[in-house]
Amino acid sequence: MSKRMLINYLLLILIVIFTWIGIKYPITEDQKINRNAITTLKPNNITDIKIETADETLVLKKQGTSWSVVSPVNWFANNISAERIASLAGVEPQSKLPIDQIDISTLGLRIPKAVVTLNQKSIYFGDTNRIGNRRYLMAEPNIYLVSDIHYIFISQGLSGLLDNRLLPSKLDLTELKFSAFSVTKSGPTWSTDATGKSSQAASQLISNWRQKQASIKPYDKTLNPLQKIIARLQSGEEVEFFVLSIKPEIIIARPDLNIQYHFPDHQYYELLSLDKLNQPAGPATIK
Repeated sequence: MSKRMLINYLLLILIVIFTWIGIKYPITEDQKINRNAITTLKPNNITDIKIETADETLVLKKQGTSWSVVSPVNWFANNISAERIASLAGVEPQSKLPIDQIDISTLGLRIPKAVVTLNQKSIYFGDTNRIGNRRYLMAEPNIYLVSDIHYIFISQGLSGLLDNRLLPSKLDLTELKFSAFSVTKSGPTWSTDATGKSSQAASQLISNWRQKQASIKPYDKTLNPLQKIIARLQSGEEVEFFVLSIKPEIIIARPDLNIQYHFPDHQYYELLSLDKLNQPAGPATIK
């Protein structure tokens, strides 16, 4: 047997052995770690987020594919914002330096802008670098310089992390009671006690409350409520909303969450009235 043939046989044997090892002991998704990232955590495995700033401490938890804010309030989180923060675990730095090789106070890390803890791993946010919109982060044992794309989701506070829909679809809603009418769940459909209004209109109103997205701001307690709206849940729990304004924009407050939802005023008939929602066609008239 020639030397070349012997080498080819040995290579073939090695390929067979490594193929068998790959099949017998496959690398799972959980084992695929980005060695260049600032942590060894996989973003998809993050289930707990804690955000500490000078103004507040926020805690989020993930169940399945959905995030919730559990402190200081208990409500649905904005999944997009929560996932963006969780992605911090896998961010790749542009440069890094061991902590003991630099004075962290020169980078704004002695008193950090924020501390984000992903599961049990804490990441400290320092100052921004003057070049290229980058920020200094500290995650032991190193200091990193990364693109500043995460701090915006942290700096918005509670208002930026809560679900921006009035009634997220996972709520088991049974009734929405306005001052002039009610919309009630009747089996799989919705009905209303408003005279002459269809079940289609009732269903559309509920759909709007579940789907329309608002901008969220802190609750302005100086505004006097125009109307109270009560959402009743299957559990018997009630959620109260205050309509604070309808012009120049619609403002609907959640006092218990200390926030208010802002919608454009042209959505009045989509959120606060049944008058123009999928009404059945009436008899033809001659003008």
